[in-house]
Amino acid sequence: MKTSTSFVICFMLLQSLLPTKAYMQTISCSDLVNAVEAEASYYDQVTSISLLTSEFLEEVKAYQYEDILFVIAKFKREPGEIFSKKYIFCGVPTSNWRSFKYGIGDSYGKRFHQYIMDHVCNCY
Repeated sequence: MKTSTSFVICFMLLQSLLPTKAYMQTISCSDLVNAVEAEASYYDQVTSISLLTSEFLEEVKAYQYEDILFVIAKFKREPGEIFSKKYIFCGVPTSNWRSFKYGIGDSYGKRFHQYIMDHVCNCY
């Protein structure tokens, strides 16, 4: 029986709120990315044009599901790679998203590490 994407997202939300990471990772990150892109509401993005000068960010989009912000980022490909891989970050505070998107001074890469990177989802 196929699990609905809404259930998958709700399950991941509950896992992300638990105080410990001792539980099993039960969903692949690619399945979670697909579920968020299909079921969550588009929130915002940093355009590809803005990221042209970034050394490692290709695309960064934010989605909202039940007041939880998910960020899906594509990192630039390494030489020889054909496709960019998407990475997902869960429970990003909206203030962190705003600081990442609108921050002054530091590069997008530095702000990504400062405001988004610590919110990596518990998926495999």
